[in-house]
Amino acid sequence: MGVRTLAKGFYLRLAWANIRRSREVYLPYLIACAIIGGIYFLVCGFAMSGELAGVPGGDAAQGLFQMGVMVFTLFAAGFLLSINSFLVKRRKREFGLYGVLGLSKAHVGRILLLENAIVLLGGLACGLVFALVFGKLLFLLLLKLMHALPQNEFRPAPVAYLATAALFLAVYFVSSLYNLAQVHLANPIQLMQSEKRGEKDSKLVIPMALIGAAMLGAAYYYAWTVENVGVALGIFFILVLLVILATNLLFTSGSIAVLRALRANKRFYYKPQNFVSVSGMFHRMRQNASSLATICILSTMFLVTLCGTLSLYLGQEKTLAPQYPYDVSVSIPQDKRLWLDEKLAALAAEHGLVMHAEESKLSYDGSGDGKSPACRVYPESMLYIQPHSIYLDGTLHFDLTGSEADCLAFVKAMGKNEYTATNSEGEEIRYSTVPYDIFTARQAAYGMYGGLLFLGAFFAILFLAVTVLMIYFKQITEGYEDKERFGILQQVGMDEKQVKGTINAQVLWVFFLPLATALLHMVFASRILTRMMQAFELYDWVLVLCCALGVSAAFAVIYFIAYRMTARAYFKIVKR
Repeated sequence: MGVRTLAKGFYLRLAWANIRRSREVYLPYLIACAIIGGIYFLVCGFAMSGELAGVPGGDAAQGLFQMGVMVFTLFAAGFLLSINSFLVKRRKREFGLYGVLGLSKAHVGRILLLENAIVLLGGLACGLVFALVFGKLLFLLLLKLMHALPQNEFRPAPVAYLATAALFLAVYFVSSLYNLAQVHLANPIQLMQSEKRGEKDSKLVIPMALIGAAMLGAAYYYAWTVENVGVALGIFFILVLLVILATNLLFTSGSIAVLRALRANKRFYYKPQNFVSVSGMFHRMRQNASSLATICILSTMFLVTLCGTLSLYLGQEKTLAPQYPYDVSVSIPQDKRLWLDEKLAALAAEHGLVMHAEESKLSYDGSGDGKSPACRVYPESMLYIQPHSIYLDGTLHFDLTGSEADCLAFVKAMGKNEYTATNSEGEEIRYSTVPYDIFTARQAAYGMYGGLLFLGAFFAILFLAVTVLMIYFKQITEGYEDKERFGILQQVGMDEKQVKGTINAQVLWVFFLPLATALLHMVFASRILTRMMQAFELYDWVLVLCCALGVSAAFAVIYFIAYRMTARAYFKIVKR
């Protein structure tokens, strides 16, 4: 029993020592776990929150969060598993050394299980603490976006804890199986030589590159030329799939085809600096093309998600204008229009409001394009201009002057009140009204689009975090590979300045290629987004374009900052 306890303590100490020694890769992994754990917990909490369901527009927002939970689960699990796969691949040489030193595969597997458990549990704990500390603040921010007042404090439902724990438990189980399989299926010599294995060029490089270019060209063409709103909505996800496949093909095959063409140009290739640069790029693209394509796709997802949700949120008033030319519309019989007008004006005055109607909002030709916010008046229409309103085709239309809160209270009172009047025969009649108003619609729209923007921001943060971490891990990988190449280049006659310039040029080219490609994707995506926005009655393409430019500029700045910060870790490794 004592020996077994000692063994357990030994493995735990060894696992902890490995984490501390490899903190440059384990710390980002822990941060990723914390970000995912915190966001996932909050998304689940908002999706199941009784406090959110009780506010105006909360039901719509809650439905969005419930759909977001399903998407987030798949994405978060896939990302954590991919990071784990990268870490195991990076440490295969270390595992092989353990085997050479006498540790069995079972011992190495046990160490891996402990390391994985420590990082996942630590990340989950940090994420939950963050969510609990800042959850109330984020809940108030959500209500601010929804233009709703808090009725109760945010209290995460117990099921949110269970769902978050279940996600991390599933990730731990799957990643542990993968880690154990990697250790048990290879011998120590293979593990120690795994980092030196390179990827061979495929004979299908040029055909695959051409297919990728054709797919991307087709996606760009349809995204730019589509005019019909229904068609745009129908083909959007098909185009997304085409762009993803094309991006992978162009990065994995297209880049190699271009480098082959440069190598075939002997005048260009057989110059010292060009020879080193092209050879280095061959090595980098063979190893990193798939990861760079993933960075590009994630960057595009960030841009499209944030641009789309932000455009809808900022364009709410413009989407409501065509549907509500007047603030309030009430359907009534012709013989009740005058006395009801007076009754409604009196009710408005009780709420501190003034009823009025402008004839200028009417369009008399009836031949417009369907985008005008004005009411249509056809020759056969019944039109009466009244003291406080306009009666058109059996409907009373009017605007209100006053605060938004008073207007909402007024339209609610309209729906509850019963109006009495005496007809020509002296009989008392009762009549109730059901308003069709912009205030209730605006409240629902803010609930829907505010929740959508908040959820979109959560996903954008996740995409950004994944992108930054992938850049970081690429820098770390490149650092360990270039450390040895740095010395070799100096031995063949290049001075330190030339070597540093060559490596800098390669790193900059490789890591900014995904950004340039993502921005190009966004140019064409913004075109089809303007068409898709029309399904929501948003015809302001300038607004969509401004959102696209603003989001792209902000992302480019963040990307550059992330690159500069992660580049420091790269040069530290190279200079050791």
